[in-house]
Amino acid sequence: MGSKLPKSGLTPPPPRKHSEVRPAVQADERRHSARWASDARIEILTPIQAHAAALDVSATGIQLSLDRWLSTGTLCDLRITTHTGREIFKRARVIWARRVGDECVAGLQVVGSIAPPAIPE
Repeated sequence: MGSKLPKSGLTPPPPRKHSEVRPAVQADERRHSARWASDARIEILTPIQAHAAALDVSATGIQLSLDRWLSTGTLCDLRITTHTGREIFKRARVIWARRVGDECVAGLQVVGSIAPPAIPE
């Protein structure tokens, strides 16, 4: 079984067009909403500053990987940059986290939106 994490040092694949977005997994009774594979870029703004890769997204959450640790229960402010370049600012709670090799893979539940941070002058 292969890892869902991106291989370090490789060039990321070109962004997918919206019409090419595909379901990430088969539906099961544990999921509250459908998930889709994603190539969105995630920047964690608080409580740590880190970049993460989105593994999949749903209407209520996001699964991501990063090289720092996120503890269960942590509230994170996120800047999500979609494949079209659109920036979305969300607050999310870490529902679960586990180590996969040297990476942290975490599931976050979106709990609201946040105002974009002020641009330094």
